[in-house]
Amino acid sequence: MYLFGITSLLPWNFFIQANDYWMYRFRNVSIPFDPAAEDKTKLQAIFSSYLAIASKVPYVIFLLVNAYVSNKIQPSKRIQWPLMAMIVLFLFTTAIVFVDTDNSQTAFFAVTITIVVAINAMCGFVQGGGTGVAGSLPKRYMGYNVNGMALGGILASIAQILSLVGNTSPADSAFFYFMTATVFLCITFVFFRLTLRSELYHYYMSKQTSMIRKRGQPKENIPKASNWEIFRQIWVYALSIVFVFWVTLAVLPAVVVLVVSTSTEHTIWTGRLFLPVACFLLFNAADFGSRLVAIRIPIPSRFKCITLLLTILRFVFLPLLMLCNAHPRSHLPVIFDSDVDFIIITVFFALTGGYLCTIVLTQGPKQVREEHHEAAGSQLALFLGVGLMLGSVSSYG
Repeated sequence: MYLFGITSLLPWNFFIQANDYWMYRFRNVSIPFDPAAEDKTKLQAIFSSYLAIASKVPYVIFLLVNAYVSNKIQPSKRIQWPLMAMIVLFLFTTAIVFVDTDNSQTAFFAVTITIVVAINAMCGFVQGGGTGVAGSLPKRYMGYNVNGMALGGILASIAQILSLVGNTSPADSAFFYFMTATVFLCITFVFFRLTLRSELYHYYMSKQTSMIRKRGQPKENIPKASNWEIFRQIWVYALSIVFVFWVTLAVLPAVVVLVVSTSTEHTIWTGRLFLPVACFLLFNAADFGSRLVAIRIPIPSRFKCITLLLTILRFVFLPLLMLCNAHPRSHLPVIFDSDVDFIIITVFFALTGGYLCTIVLTQGPKQVREEHHEAAGSQLALFLGVGLMLGSVSSYG
């Protein structure tokens, strides 16, 4: 389940954190490349927003498709074929890092966005299927799944930092970075095949099927009849997960990748490594830590309305991050002009998001009968995707 969680957001984590590579690809080729420069080209300024939209719109569409077919097609088929497609697409992404696109930046932009759309369409099946399977297993496995989502971000951050510290070219760094992602996808595929043969998997899948049959309902008649009933029991958690990821995606990466260090010292720490460390690594580490806390100290389901209220309160982070030292900017002033301010806001942003996400995904599926745990998990994955899509669309401009 850790691998499922890591893989479900792996494409997103690796693409958004390759910021140095994307800034290099869309740089002004007539001047030396400076990753810490405040003046950005049009493609540099808009890429993160386009990346978010291209990631999350197809992602949520195929999460919806997965939720619809969850009781018609076995999880094994809904996961393994999309996973293979993701491996092929990442191999292609890795292969083109050394192609010179300085004279065709717009074409490279279009090709990249197309690849992102295809990868995230497949990721919708992997995320939806994996969350559904985790919902069918004992509660701790959903905890492993959601913790894996955060752990994937940490792994992506570490891979990005390692690819940059060697003072290599952006293309060399990107090759190492995307190859790491490809290898990890291959490992996940192998372990998924082993999971399909495990006694634990077969026991809970057969248990769910037998419980459905005991209630006298043919399995093929369940989806339309039960989906609405399931939603009525988990709607508070469904709305909560929408708000959690709506807020997160509205500013990450679109706003935070434009933040530059306010330090006057021009070093690798205030340049190429500022965002990978001060933003992404700290964000993912805090996110992961808060998910571990949520497993130990959850908000009981009888207080689920408090969970919903806390997710709404997270909207305060939107103006806070927009008032940091992000460039270019047209209207708002810079209020938080210290790197420490930015780091503190980012850490609390991550802590609240990780904690509430875990509460929702671990408590939500357990609000319904046991035979509907997989369907409830798939629905929550769908609403997670809705939040991601709303956040990515909100980030544009």
